[in-house]
Amino acid sequence: MSGEDDGLSEFLKEFSFDEDELAAVSDELESFRTIPGTTIKRYMNRIMNTIEEEDRQAFLKGILVGVAIRKAAEETEFVDPTEEERRIDLELEMLGFSQIDKS
Repeated sequence: MSGEDDGLSEFLKEFSFDEDELAAVSDELESFRTIPGTTIKRYMNRIMNTIEEEDRQAFLKGILVGVAIRKAAEETEFVDPTEEERRIDLELEMLGFSQIDKS
């Protein structure tokens, strides 16, 4: 794992997943994803075909937790304002309005 995956790896280790487990799962998922012509539906079908029936609910929980984490991360990401947005903010400040007034 590298780059952003390092943060994910460290996060998952906090929940008692070890490096070998993370590497095995990452390698398996990467092998599915890199097949030419893979769509999200094909990717999910390949994964689902490797999961035992009794493990489907645990897998679904994992997906839902992943979506919740992703949503929370997206909500905390702040994008630098564009030049146009900065200009508008400056004009609003000069008129006596501020970002705080918008809340």
